[in-house]
Amino acid sequence: GQEALPPAEPCPAWHALPSAMLENVLDLCDVYHTRARAGASIPTGLFVHLDPVPFLTTLCLVMASDNHVRDPSLRGRAVKLMHSLCFAFSSWQEQLNQPPLVKHLIPCLVGVFVAVEKAILSYYDLAYRYKYELRIPVIDLFDLALQHKEHQQVLHEFVQGVGNDRFLKLLTQLINDSNSQTEEALRTVKEYHLRQEQQGRAQQHASPPSSSDDSAAHDEEVLGDDQTEEGEDVYRQSRMKYKEHARKYFALASKTWRQLWLLCKHCAGAIVAGRTILEQLLHSSLDAQLHYLVGPEMKYIKASPQEYEELGFNPKQMIRQITEIYLFLARVDRDEVARIVAKDERYYSAATFSKAVVFVRKYGLLGGAHLNEFGSFVKDLAEMVSSQRAAFDEADIPANYLCEMMADIMSDPVMFPQSRKVVDRWVAERQIMGADRDPYANTPLKVEELIPLPELKEEIHGFAKEKGIALEGGNMFD
Repeated sequence: GQEALPPAEPCPAWHALPSAMLENVLDLCDVYHTRARAGASIPTGLFVHLDPVPFLTTLCLVMASDNHVRDPSLRGRAVKLMHSLCFAFSSWQEQLNQPPLVKHLIPCLVGVFVAVEKAILSYYDLAYRYKYELRIPVIDLFDLALQHKEHQQVLHEFVQGVGNDRFLKLLTQLINDSNSQTEEALRTVKEYHLRQEQQGRAQQHASPPSSSDDSAAHDEEVLGDDQTEEGEDVYRQSRMKYKEHARKYFALASKTWRQLWLLCKHCAGAIVAGRTILEQLLHSSLDAQLHYLVGPEMKYIKASPQEYEELGFNPKQMIRQITEIYLFLARVDRDEVARIVAKDERYYSAATFSKAVVFVRKYGLLGGAHLNEFGSFVKDLAEMVSSQRAAFDEADIPANYLCEMMADIMSDPVMFPQSRKVVDRWVAERQIMGADRDPYANTPLKVEELIPLPELKEEIHGFAKEKGIALEGGNMFD
């Protein structure tokens, strides 16, 4: 139970196993699972005779290792089976909190979550539902495990040690999932309301809806690749059932946001230390969703409580989670979090954040001390944004101090070895994390191959110190 699960490399005995053996075992288990659905539970005929420890350990091995099992769909099926068994049998669930699984479950869940990003999707699965279906069991098992201190400790050690890179990839994918799921659901609600308005206007003018009304509610172009052989647009047909489609994506988003909230609660230090992921989380997720939920875009999704309930949309819960994530991060490094939010010219607005404080207070979403803490953070943030934007406006920043990709002043300039482009380190690392390539030369690239530019860095920090401009990670002359 103390060794890594699985080992770094497969042993010869593993290679000797027929490649289809694991798939056949999972097929057999799936047969029992499928046959049981009519009875609303898994039949005990097969599983009652199995020792849960070696069976769950084998599933962990399948889930965790790229070297042992290369098929991400098979690894996803393994976690779905573990989910089914552990939520059907309390005795199996209890084994997750005992050696050896208590030491290995969290790393295995991280591994399989990252792996299913490459799972083969249906030809028409434009909304990535298959990928999400494989990830929901991972999220449920994470939620279950992190209720126990033993798993929390394993997560902390994993994130601070050998698993940091995989953890940051998991966070990147969680952020992308939460954004796409929430935006898909909100966009569907917005389209539903627009469609109702169109129908209302048509009825007022006593004219029947034109044949173009349905397509007017959708902005996707129907391409040949999006159609069946009969010419049917599969994705659009799904989205025509507005409420059903929105309800499905709100349910997915709710689980994903809770997972993101949990990881921020337990791993805020690692997230803040990973400057790249911190900026992605703040700009593309927290700031953006606050903009849609309490900012200028909220007028498009206003509805009655009954409609929200029917759709499974709980904006109060989502806003509470977002504000708490801000607090989790700010408690680690308040100045750095505020500095990064202040850079967000697309979504940050002092008015939106002030509305968030009012909303949280009105509905009692945060306790007294936490409400005051969030209000203080919002106030300090507004002051920092004002001073930083004034400093930027007054400073004539030399062109070679600006990131060639983001056009923002750099704090740690590095050069891509092939394209020779100079960007800020966090920008380069974010690109490599997503594709492992030089984005300009389209050549393979690792983080350690980036070329640091210490002399340029010193010049930039001296300039920023003189002009009062805050830099990522602080100024070397402070």
